Amino acid sequence: MGVQIAGSSSATPRSPVPNGTSVGGPHHASSRAARPFRPAHRLDGRVLLGLGAAALSLALLAFGLRQVLPASESLLEATRDLEPGSVLQADDVTSVDVRVPPNVAQASFTAEAIDQVVGNRLGTRVSAGQLLAPSQLATSHTTVAPGHVQVTIPVDPYTASAGVIGPGDTVVVYSTPRQAPANGALPSASVVLDQARVVGVGRGQQGLSVSSGGGPIASLGSTNQPTWLTLDVSVEEGASLVAAERLGSLDVALKALGDEASFR
Repeated sequence: MGVQIAGSSSATPRSPVPNGTSVGGPHHASSRAARPFRPAHRLDGRVLLGLGAAALSLALLAFGLRQVLPASESLLEATRDLEPGSVLQADDVTSVDVRVPPNVAQASFTAEAIDQVVGNRLGTRVSAGQLLAPSQLATSHTTVAPGHVQVTIPVDPYTASAGVIGPGDTVVVYSTPRQAPANGALPSASVVLDQARVVGVGRGQQGLSVSSGGGPIASLGSTNQPTWLTLDVSVEEGASLVAAERLGSLDVALKALGDEASFR
């Protein structure tokens, strides 16, 4: 038989509450999910130092290039390919800002010199984009008389009156065949021109070898010795002079002053 004790009862288990809390009090799930405190990230000092050093290096490089590179110059260049003999027009040239060595800038036309370029004739071929220079313009030979030509011949000091010939002198030109006659006789010189006016004399430099047609013709020993003469002659005389230079050796001698009266 069972005995029931007054005021006592069997323990009744507490039923859970659907929201995740128990009868004994609320349980905060957010406290379990709280993240630990983390300080904000900061840039490493070494990274900042590296960035500063790189910026300083770039600044120094830019400064150095400004010191080494030449200053920008406004020069004239061709806008298209131009052939020798072309008369330059305004649309054939344009101004460009370029950085070139000082000697190149001095030898080229500046943008302000366009009036000295337009209307002139070219003496050499010029490619598109090439800088224009006074040396590319054709030279007008106003000293050449009608019916005359100016022919340049190579000379040695010992074949040009010991090098004393100068512009304005009148000379006699001789030719000696390079090959001996077939009969074995000694070659004899002949007069190519009995009188010709000298209009130009080229002087060589110490130790310079001058060549013509692939073979050396002069080896200079002093800085004031002539290497070539330019003579003013008629067209027919010019043809004879060129042929004689190709076939033989030329000698030039000063003509007596009294004989120049008959010079045409």
